[in-house]
Amino acid sequence: MQIGNNIIIEKIENGNKLTILNFPKNINITASDFIKALAQRTMEGFSPNSEEEIDIIQGIDKEKTTGEDIIVLYTLGDINSCIILAGVLYKKLLNYNINVMPLEIGGISAGEKNEAYIRVAIQKMIITKDSLGSSLEFILPKNINFLQFKKDFSYILLELIPETTALEFNLGKASSKKSLSNIGYELNKVQVTFAPHIEGKIPALALVHCILIESIVNIILN
Repeated sequence: MQIGNNIIIEKIENGNKLTILNFPKNINITASDFIKALAQRTMEGFSPNSEEEIDIIQGIDKEKTTGEDIIVLYTLGDINSCIILAGVLYKKLLNYNINVMPLEIGGISAGEKNEAYIRVAIQKMIITKDSLGSSLEFILPKNINFLQFKKDFSYILLELIPETTALEFNLGKASSKKSLSNIGYELNKVQVTFAPHIEGKIPALALVHCILIESIVNIILN
């Protein structure tokens, strides 16, 4: 799989090989940066393979990028996890943070006041080996090419996550009720809706895919 011009992910025995071309040198990156991002894939009832292993072959030395192509072997890691690794690196090149947040879990609005309800719903999914539909959202900086972003983001997301059922940009379907003269100010807002996990292994995709979506955005914005 190739993402853009610079990211190549190849299937190898027991995992995947991630290659990042033309990445700048002298960018600080630590093992902790990768570990913290990958840890965000974990939620109650789901965690990645505990035996997965990252081996940096080229492009990072003494916690700095060298200017060479970055090559990482990811034993027991999937394509999505490789994208998270790439997203961690590309995040270093941005001067702002993209904050991807769960919006709704199984029909329950995400947020502190509903945490207990969501927890009960998740526990029920774990017991019954079922899964919930869910959604997330984020807001992009104002100065980007939003039309190009929509094209790139939609292509990558639909390629990676078959459970993606809806993408809404700015007002989304509410735009059909507006005229040009009263549509108002747009925030570069994006909402993604997921159907329940096809295999029923992940109780709610939004809760583990926030970091994946953040990584995709970081890559596209570079």
